[in-house]
Amino acid sequence: MFWTRLISGVILAPLFLFLVYLGAPYFNVLIATTAAVMAWEFTRMDGEEGDKRRALIAAACVVAVISMSVGGMTVAWGIVLGATILVVVADQVAGRPGLNMVQWAVPYVAVPAISLIYVSTIGGWHTVFWLLAVVWLTDIGAYVFGRLIGGPKLAPAISPNKTWAGSLGGLVTGTAAGLGMLSAVGVAPAMNFFVLSIVLSVLTQIGDLFESALKRKFQVKDSGGLIPGHGGVMDRFDGLWAAAPIAALLCYVLEGSVHTW
Repeated sequence: MFWTRLISGVILAPLFLFLVYLGAPYFNVLIATTAAVMAWEFTRMDGEEGDKRRALIAAACVVAVISMSVGGMTVAWGIVLGATILVVVADQVAGRPGLNMVQWAVPYVAVPAISLIYVSTIGGWHTVFWLLAVVWLTDIGAYVFGRLIGGPKLAPAISPNKTWAGSLGGLVTGTAAGLGMLSAVGVAPAMNFFVLSIVLSVLTQIGDLFESALKRKFQVKDSGGLIPGHGGVMDRFDGLWAAAPIAALLCYVLEGSVHTW
């Protein structure tokens, strides 16, 4: 499993970074494709939704990403809101009252996806690289330190394999990677970036725990099997999906990229 996971990462990570560097439309197509697969995996977990409904929800997520690319944030948010309302209303009409997981599929998938497009557009590839450095090294550090040290469990009721040693190790490696990436792209790693890298690292781990809780609730081991050694796309992108909206908020509030913050 370890070597399969490593080989998959070595092959896919450079391709992902290359598309980030190229920017639109290549990165946008990548995110739209990722969103479609994640929506399919998300709505499949409970084992109750039909393929037609999954396809419509996946299409809504893709349309939101495309709208972000050509129409901007306001249009994309409108589509996310409209699609979510339509799913909820459709459930009531179909005799499925109350809230269920599939009703959250569009915002769960589409909001981080359009956030990544926004970060790429406003913050450029430097900002996305910083975000990815924090997220990826948090994940890697948590995995390595958790296996090497073990010890008390972080959240045994949610994910019995995660430990406090792994969590703290991931926090250290993710923060260090973020500061290292900033230095590599010519940005002085000041205290504000130290704090922001910590925040993104914590969010990454929260995203991982949230997906673990979903899988435990619906008693599935992985969200899918598309990526050897990693499981599904949700398994690989859960941390990034949790951190991306905050990165987008930073680009909006601070008006620009890591070079201007």
